[in-house]
Amino acid sequence: MSSGLKVLHVAETVRGGIATYLNELHPHQSASFGRGNVSYVVPSDHRDDLVSIEDDAITTFPRDGRNAMGLFAMLSATMRAVRQLRPDIIHLHSSFAGLVVRPMLWLTYRHSRIVYCPHGWAFGRETGRVSRAITQFTELALSKLTHRIVCISRSEQLDATRVGIATKRLVLVHNGISKQRPALNQESASASEKIWRSDKIKVLFIGRLDRQKGCDLLIKAARELGETLDVRIIGASVVSKFNMSDLPANVSLLGWMDRNQIEAQLDEADLVAIPSRWEAFGLVAIEAMRAAKPIIAFRIGALPEIVEDDVTGVLCDEVTPEKLIDGFQRASRLDLAAVGRAGYERFVRLYDIEQTHRTLGQVYADVLHMGENEAGQPANLQSDFSNNLRP
Repeated sequence: MSSGLKVLHVAETVRGGIATYLNELHPHQSASFGRGNVSYVVPSDHRDDLVSIEDDAITTFPRDGRNAMGLFAMLSATMRAVRQLRPDIIHLHSSFAGLVVRPMLWLTYRHSRIVYCPHGWAFGRETGRVSRAITQFTELALSKLTHRIVCISRSEQLDATRVGIATKRLVLVHNGISKQRPALNQESASASEKIWRSDKIKVLFIGRLDRQKGCDLLIKAARELGETLDVRIIGASVVSKFNMSDLPANVSLLGWMDRNQIEAQLDEADLVAIPSRWEAFGLVAIEAMRAAKPIIAFRIGALPEIVEDDVTGVLCDEVTPEKLIDGFQRASRLDLAAVGRAGYERFVRLYDIEQTHRTLGQVYADVLHMGENEAGQPANLQSDFSNNLRP
């Protein structure tokens, strides 16, 4: 991909996995496309989640929860950035950005190519039948206003084809992160040692404390396994309110932490829990594998693509506290250090951010060379990830 390409990333929220995705991708895109050519529209209260990205690359908008005013503010900020920057590619992240921005761009600004990454389909979430049908219809209709839809897992891609989204609009670009872990500063390492001393299995959870991420299921399992587990929770609620008043004695809530602090906690953990009810990919899983930590998760979404049961972690077949308890009991019988090492080897083989960047760059190049009537033509590329899946 030649330099000079202008890319504008737009997100209604970045806290959690999307921030990790953008932080990992930014240095590679900046190096390839030119400093100042990669820009962002994000909520003002999430600006600090984008680390090492210059202020002049970021347009912010006010957001007080997920409501009509916040979505209008995102749309206004996006259109302002589009008029100012005139990007070649507008890369939308997650459902609300896709819902609000795509129709307006199609009506008012046809010069840019629209690339959309749902980061987990809204119709794949735990909703009622009517709500699911509405979101399926909406995503199907809006797909026709999109030059490419980036699916971050095979599971997400299959879900799209099941609701009728044309395969020629879809491309598989698996998430990746840097092979190099952030260097720990002494302060983070010392703090981790002080707060994490236990003879029990040390279990770490990292993520939003919203229903999707299943933290409530982890807490129920921890309550039953009080003599076995010592659980640390990094994160806070974003979409829903989290009840902190009834935590068992073996569960500690640490709030949001910076990357150094998270890596320090990972160093001390024995096991990383990802008890999500639905998950498009699960960046925490590959962060854990990079740190050579085994994973316990449910067999949902993309997690079976990432975690090898009894090899790099433990997969639980049903999304219930009881199955999670069974999974922890099974994990207690494994050599967790050896399982973590196997996870690290799998990470090195499959989840490199440089591969993500290269494949995404090919997506951009593909849509830029379309004629106006070719938006639905197949992308002549696929991630070679599937060829590497063999353990």
